[in-house]
Amino acid sequence: MTFENWIGIAGGIALFLYGIRIMGNGIERLAGSKLKTILEKLTKNRFLGLILGIVITGIIQSSNAVSVMTVGFVNAGLMPLENAVGVIMGANVGTTITGQLIAFNIDAVAPIIAFFGVMGMTFFKKKPWNNIFYIFAGLGMLFMGMMLMKSNMIYLGQEEWFCKLVQSFEDHPLIGVLFGTLMTMLLQSVSASVGVLQAMAAAGILSLGQAIYLICGQNIGCTAVAVIAAMGGSKDAKRTAAIHVMFNVFACVICIVLLQFLPITKWIEALSPTNPTQQLANANTFLKIGATLILFPLSSLLIKLSRLIIRGEDKAAGNKLIFIPAKGFGSAAVAVSGAELECNRMYELAMNNMRIVAESLSTKRKGDLDEVDAAEETIDFLNHEIAKALVDINRAGLGEPEARSIDRMHHIITDYERIGDHAENIAGYVRHMRDEKLTFSEQANEELKELFKKVIDITELANSCIKAPSEEKYQEVARREQEIDDLVEQYENGHIERMEKRLCSADVGMLFVEMLTDLERVGDHAMNLAETGCGK
Repeated sequence: MTFENWIGIAGGIALFLYGIRIMGNGIERLAGSKLKTILEKLTKNRFLGLILGIVITGIIQSSNAVSVMTVGFVNAGLMPLENAVGVIMGANVGTTITGQLIAFNIDAVAPIIAFFGVMGMTFFKKKPWNNIFYIFAGLGMLFMGMMLMKSNMIYLGQEEWFCKLVQSFEDHPLIGVLFGTLMTMLLQSVSASVGVLQAMAAAGILSLGQAIYLICGQNIGCTAVAVIAAMGGSKDAKRTAAIHVMFNVFACVICIVLLQFLPITKWIEALSPTNPTQQLANANTFLKIGATLILFPLSSLLIKLSRLIIRGEDKAAGNKLIFIPAKGFGSAAVAVSGAELECNRMYELAMNNMRIVAESLSTKRKGDLDEVDAAEETIDFLNHEIAKALVDINRAGLGEPEARSIDRMHHIITDYERIGDHAENIAGYVRHMRDEKLTFSEQANEELKELFKKVIDITELANSCIKAPSEEKYQEVARREQEIDDLVEQYENGHIERMEKRLCSADVGMLFVEMLTDLERVGDHAMNLAETGCGK
C-alpha cells in the first residue's frame, strides 16, 4: 500500500462527498421551497409523514437535510412532534436509495455525465437549467469518486493489519458498530459512508457479514447532524432529534439480535450473489425498512420516551430568537420560514402594544405601560437580530421565492419597529398624564378612540397583504390611509377651537397633537406594508 494509494482513496472520498453535496444543492435549489411547502402542509398524520419522508429524501438524496428540516419545522411550530416521527423514519428509509443508485455500475459513462453537467453549469446560467446541470455534475462526480476509491482500495486489502481489523467487525459486532458510527460522524453523510463500504466491497476487501455491523453503526452516526441542529432549539425540536437517535439505536439492536439467530446475510447474498455493492445496498435498505415496520406502530411510545429524556416545557422567550436558533437548521428553506415566524412575532408584539396604549387612555391597569416598555425592548432586539439573520440566510444561495421573501422581510421589520416606537411614544404621553393627573376632554377621548380603531384595523389589513397580496386590499388600505390623514387634520382643527374656547389646557393640548401625529405615522407605515406585500 503506497502513499499514492492513500492519496487516491482520500481523493476518491473527497470527490464522492463533493458529488453528493453538488447533487443535493442542485436539487434543493430546483425544488427547495416546494419541498418545504409539501413537508409543512401535507404532514397531517404520521403515515403521510412517513411516505413524504421516504419520497423527499429519495429525491434530494440526503436524510440529513430532511431530518434537519424536520427539526427546524418542529422548532418553528410548523409541525407537531407527533407528525415529525413519521418524517424522521421515512427519511431513514429514503436515504437507502443512494446506495441502490451506486449499485448500478456506470463507471464507464461517469466522466461523460460529469463533463455534461459541468459544461451545462458553465454555459447555462438561467434557472432551472443551471440547477439541472448541477445535479448531473454531482452525479458524475459521485461515480468518479467511487471509481477512484475502488481502484486504490484493492491494495488496502493486501495489508495484514487491515484484514485483521475487518475480521474483528464480524467477530466483535460492537466494534463494527462503533467504527461505523465514528465513520459517519466524520463524513457527516450516511450515504457517503455506505458508499465507501460499497467501494471496499467492490474491491473485494469487505464481505457483507463484516459490513452489516458497520452499516448499523453508520445509521446511528448520521443522527449527529440532527442532534447538533436541535441544540438551542425548543424542547420539541430536541425531542425530534432524540427520536431520530432512538430509531437508529433500536434498529441497530434489532438487527444484531436477529443476526444471531437467522442467516440474514446468506439470504441477502442469495439475491445478488455476484454483485457485492448490491448486497450492501440491499442490506441497508432491508435494515431500514424492517426497523420501520417494527417501530412505526410504536411511534407513541417513542414520543413518550423522548418526553422522559427531554423533560419540561419551554420558558418564556424574552430577548432571544425562538425560530432561528444560533446554530441554524442547515436548510435555507427552513431558515426563511423561521425568519418569517420571527417577523410575525415582532408584528404581534408591536400591535399588542398599540392595543394596550389605546386601552390605557380610558382604563388604568396596573403595569400596563411597563408591559409596553418590556415589549418594545424585545421589538428592538428582534429588529436587530432578524436583520443579521437575513443577511446570513441570504448567503446560502437561495432560490427565487426565498430571495423575494428575504427582501420583503428586510422592509417590513423596519415598519414593525417604527410602529412599536410610536406605541412607546404614546405610552410615554399617557404616563406623563397620569403622573401630572391630566385628562382629555370627553370629545378628545372619543376622537382618539375612533382614530386608534381605524389605525389598528388598517395595519391588520395591510399586514395581511404580506401573505395574501391583492390589488383590492391595496386600494382599500390606500383609501383608509387617506381617511386617517383627513381625520387627523379635522381633529387638529377641532382641538385648536377647544383651546381657543379654553375647554382644555395647553399642556393637554400638546399631548393630544403628539398622539395624533404618532397615529398618523402608524397609518403611513401600514401603507408601506401594503406596498411591500403587493410589490408596489
